[in-house]
Amino acid sequence: MKAKFIADLMLGRLSRWLRLYGYDTLYGVKDDDEILRIAEKEGRIILTRDEDLAKRARRVILIKSNNFEEQVKQLMELGFEFNELFPENARCPKCNGLIKRVNKEEIENRVPEGVYKKYTEFYICTKCGQVYWPGRQWEEMVKIDKKLRNQTSG
Repeated sequence: MKAKFIADLMLGRLSRWLRLYGYDTLYGVKDDDEILRIAEKEGRIILTRDEDLAKRARRVILIKSNNFEEQVKQLMELGFEFNELFPENARCPKCNGLIKRVNKEEIENRVPEGVYKKYTEFYICTKCGQVYWPGRQWEEMVKIDKKLRNQTSG
């Protein structure tokens, strides 16, 4: 079973990427005491850059760098898996909901006409309803993913 995280407000980009890699990652909780309570109740690992919060937590990873690539590298070195990005394995980067593949017809009125005509593969968040497709933005994320992999394996 994959680890579940809760990240403090200093780790927004990392949180979105963890979701893309399929990790159940809560983000947006402002109060440290609430982060601690949720982590304990739900068995989540706290990700933080805040040393004071880290000292108070039971299951915590103190993220050392402010650089996103270094943050991912730190988690990879700790043994967390970052398998290749595939929409089928991702969670919604916006709300952390599960993403499922849908038939093209199901989203016809929910995407721009040009997108509907150009693409055949579509995904939807089961929580917030956001629609995704493997377009230019996805291609850019795959490039970043490959760069991250090359840095950690080299």
